[in-house]
Amino acid sequence: MRKIIAILILTAMMVLTACTGGGKPSADGSLSKETKTVTIAVMHADPLLKQAAAKFQELHPNIHIEIKEHMATSASEGNAMSAANSQADMEKFIQTVTTQAISGKASDIIAMQDLPQDKFVDKKMLVNLNDLMKKDASFDSNKYYTNILKFSQNGDGLYAMPFNFTLEAISGNTELLNKANITIKDDSWTWEQFRDIAKKLREHTGNDHFAFVNVFPNQLIAEYVADNYAELVKQGKGNFDSDVFRDMMRQIKSLYEEGVLQAEFTYDYSKALFAKSGLYDPEQALTTLLTPNNQLYLKPTANGKSKGGLFQTYLTLGINSKSNVQEEAWAFMKFLLSDEMQSSPDMKGLPLSKKVLEKQLGDMKEQIMSGKLELPKGKPDKKQVEEQILAVGKLIASAGIKRTGDFKVESIVMEEFEAYMNGQKSAEDVSKIIQNRVNTYLGE
Repeated sequence: MRKIIAILILTAMMVLTACTGGGKPSADGSLSKETKTVTIAVMHADPLLKQAAAKFQELHPNIHIEIKEHMATSASEGNAMSAANSQADMEKFIQTVTTQAISGKASDIIAMQDLPQDKFVDKKMLVNLNDLMKKDASFDSNKYYTNILKFSQNGDGLYAMPFNFTLEAISGNTELLNKANITIKDDSWTWEQFRDIAKKLREHTGNDHFAFVNVFPNQLIAEYVADNYAELVKQGKGNFDSDVFRDMMRQIKSLYEEGVLQAEFTYDYSKALFAKSGLYDPEQALTTLLTPNNQLYLKPTANGKSKGGLFQTYLTLGINSKSNVQEEAWAFMKFLLSDEMQSSPDMKGLPLSKKVLEKQLGDMKEQIMSGKLELPKGKPDKKQVEEQILAVGKLIASAGIKRTGDFKVESIVMEEFEAYMNGQKSAEDVSKIIQNRVNTYLGE
C-alpha cells in the first residue's frame, strides 16, 4: 500500500513539473496560466519600467510584476532622481542586492547597470540569456543591434540584457583643426597624442583655451577605469599594479601640469578645444552630426589600439539563476524589447531595436525638411540629412567596447589617485595601494 501511495505522489509531481516547465522558458515563448509574481530589484524605478510593468500585466493578468526599490533616501525626502544617483543609494543598492543574490534570496530580475556584473557571473548568479534566446523560437535577435549584444557579453554568455544605449565620443572643431593643419586618426590615437594636439591648437587660440573644460582629474581616472575595466580587472583580480595603469596616471597628471586641462570650474564653454560628446538619443544624434564644423572622434586610448566605438547601456536586466519564474521573467524582458516599449517616449538613449531607431530617424528627417524641427545652424538639405542618418548607423556599427566597471572599484581608484595628483605619493605607491584594496574588495 505504501509503495502504491509513493508511486502516486511521484506521478503527481512529474505531471506538475511537466505543466509548469520547472520555471524554464518554453520553446515557443508561451506562458503558463498559473498566477505568479515576478520581482524586479532596482535602485530607482524609472517611468519606463513602471509603464512596462503596467502594460505587461494588462496583457497577462495572471502575472504580477513587483518592482522593489533599494534606496537609502526615500523619494519623499527630496528629488527622486538626485536621490537615486546619490552615493548612499548606490552603496545600499549594491550591498543589499549582492548580499541577497549570494544568499539565494535575490529578486527574479535584477537591474545590473550599477552592479559588479563580473562578480555575479563568476558566482553563477545569473542566467545565460543566450541560452534562452536560442530556445525561444518567437525571439529574433537579428531585430536588434547584435554588436551591442555581443559586446555586452561576459565571455561567450550574455547575462544582462541592454534595452537602450548611448555612444561615447569626442567632438572636435574641424575649422580649427584645419587651420592648425591637424589630422586626427582616431582609430589609433593615444592620450599623449591628444595632449600634443591640444598644445598645438592652443598656439592658435591662446593659453586661455583648454582641451576640455570642467573635466577634473578624478573624473578622468574614473572614466579610464570604466573604459578599460576588462584589462584592469581580470578573472576576479586587479591589474592596477601595472605599467599600463601607472602610465595612464602619469598621462592624466601631465595634462594638468602642462595646462592642457585645468581643475577649475568655468561657465565659459567657448574655451574648450574639444567636448565630451556622442550619440545620446535620436534627435540629439542628428543635431550633433548636422552641426557645421563639428566632427565626432573615437576617444583616445592608452596604447593606441582602439577596439571600436565606446558605448554605455542604461536599463540592463539580468535573470536570477535561482528564480522559479524564469519563463515569466524572460517574457517581461521580451516585452521591454517590443516595438511598443522600444519606441516609448520614456525610453532614454538609443533603442536597441534597429527598426524603431530607423523609424525615429526617418520621422526626424521629415520634421527637419518640413521645418517642424529647427536646427541651431539653419535648415540642411535632404542629402545632408540622409548622409548623417547613414553616419548614425555606421557609428553604431563601429561600437565594440562597452563601458563597464564596478562602482566600488572606481571609488577606491578616485580616492587613492588624489594622493598622486597632489604629490603626496608616487605612482608606484598609489598603484600598489589601489591593487591591494581592490583585491581585498573583489575577494569578499
